[in-house]
Amino acid sequence: MKKNNNFNTPILIIAWRRPKQTQELINKVKLINPKNLYIACDGPRQDNEEDKKKVKHTREILLKSFEKETSKKYLFSDNNQGCKVGVTNAINWMFKYEKEGIILEDDCIPHLDFFIFCQEMLETYKNDYRIWSITGHNQQRNIQVGNGTYYFSKFPRSWGWATWKRSWEKYDRDITDWPQIKTKGILKNKLISRRELKFWEKILDKIYYYNSPNTWDYQWSLSAFLNSGLTIVPNKNLIQNIGFDEDATHTFLGKADNIIDIDKENSNRIFPTKHPDYFVINKKADDLVDILEYSGGNRFSKVYIFKKIKNLKLKVFKFIETFLNLK
Repeated sequence: MKKNNNFNTPILIIAWRRPKQTQELINKVKLINPKNLYIACDGPRQDNEEDKKKVKHTREILLKSFEKETSKKYLFSDNNQGCKVGVTNAINWMFKYEKEGIILEDDCIPHLDFFIFCQEMLETYKNDYRIWSITGHNQQRNIQVGNGTYYFSKFPRSWGWATWKRSWEKYDRDITDWPQIKTKGILKNKLISRRELKFWEKILDKIYYYNSPNTWDYQWSLSAFLNSGLTIVPNKNLIQNIGFDEDATHTFLGKADNIIDIDKENSNRIFPTKHPDYFVINKKADDLVDILEYSGGNRFSKVYIFKKIKNLKLKVFKFIETFLNLK
């Protein structure tokens, strides 16, 4: 793919202590010739010499790699902020200057179509407040959902995504109103099943009362639920997560559940864009995401125990696919 000389959509890169993954992401970003870059890197944990070494190496790569790009800003923290504060601060920082942007953490490697897809969707829906965000992460194993290039989901995704300042302004990292939201039963009208409600109440209780897990994205999902915000999901997966290793913050084992031929940039063509016929959530697709990522974890615990075994994983997925009649 030839370099795009007109890619002006702001891009935020969020890195920490993974120089190898960061370099791979940089290699892909540079192919689109970005005009507007924001580059954030969290600091090392206190008294952790390995962190200091890896963070230093990562920052050297970030500084060296974008010497020729004229419009770029850096946000390097001296101290370790952690995932919850560090990612939130980085996105806040970008939206001090921008009305929209693409966000990529250091382990999320995009297909080149991801950038154009996000740019087109950001423009198409910039004044449509029903749309909360755009993602490149498809969890349907490239099964066609609906008849469009993309479909609508109630679940935001953080493995390569884009949004507007208008949405992010409603984000509350500390979910300060959570006790009132729970008491009033507001989520009962937003979630389909009792199982879903129980899952989200439990995880949000942990975040509010115990500040655990140290993350930011469940809170982002809550803001989407409360505002009935929809996420645009492409019908082809456009993101490969390469962060399943010892340097990960949350994804230590296994392998990302996605399919992408990252070396063949023409293999995932999703253009020209075909818009869905109806502006509604695809409930069957969301049911599958809920089963694989959220409240289905307990119900399908055996799936999670053995999901690293490739053949069994494929069989389980086909069972779920048939059960939900996604096709």
